[in-house]
Amino acid sequence: MSRSKVKNLLLLKQIHSAVSQIKKGKLNKALETLDKAEKSAKQAKSTDALYYILFTRGGILYSAKEYDQALETYEKALEVGSELLKTDPENSDYQHYMGTTLSNTGNLLKKKGQKDRAVESYSQARQIYSELTAKNPENVVFQSYAGENLNNYGALLTESGSLDKACEILREAVDIYQKLYNDKPDNLGYQAELSVALSQLGGCLKQQGPKEIETAKKSLDRALEMQENLLSQQSENEKIKEAITLTRERLEGL
Repeated sequence: MSRSKVKNLLLLKQIHSAVSQIKKGKLNKALETLDKAEKSAKQAKSTDALYYILFTRGGILYSAKEYDQALETYEKALEVGSELLKTDPENSDYQHYMGTTLSNTGNLLKKKGQKDRAVESYSQARQIYSELTAKNPENVVFQSYAGENLNNYGALLTESGSLDKACEILREAVDIYQKLYNDKPDNLGYQAELSVALSQLGGCLKQQGPKEIETAKKSLDRALEMQENLLSQQSENEKIKEAITLTRERLEGL
């Protein structure tokens, strides 16, 4: 067995160990394991493994609200991911991870008040997922991640006052989640995401003025109906309660 092969086996074991620790909620231990795995990946010159390690570490730090460290890690991941895509631009797994990393980077930049950079990250993620979903129209994972990115992107543009662009983006999100919902109407997650997109679109349209008021109200009424239906099935769900409050606020004055 070659020395390179031994390193790759060690690397695989370390990654599996980190994933197991994450599932058990042992995040600090997982970070320690990923530090070791990163060293192994660099020694083995395994660029794809290094990207996965950085992507995973960024997610852990994000969950732990260590936003500065998470952003730094995601930025490293984007550099490595860009190199991977240069060598294999059609690899859907690499594209998916890049799309998610860019979207999460956008979320972090938004939290830090760097709105222009956040817009750029969301925009790049949108482009990646647009191509991915066009090539893989039946892949619900790609569609769901695309919709989540669009929801966040549209929300930021609305806050920034870029209403025409925001409404365009949010219509895309509604279309994606509507398709997912049509295919699986009993999926509560799709219902929740569709209702969020409809509510945000309604809020954006409302701000565009009198010409869009009727369309805004239809979107908000449908969002509220879906959210109240969800609450009837999940009466203790705080996120749904917050969504209902927000949708009702957007409906005020219509």
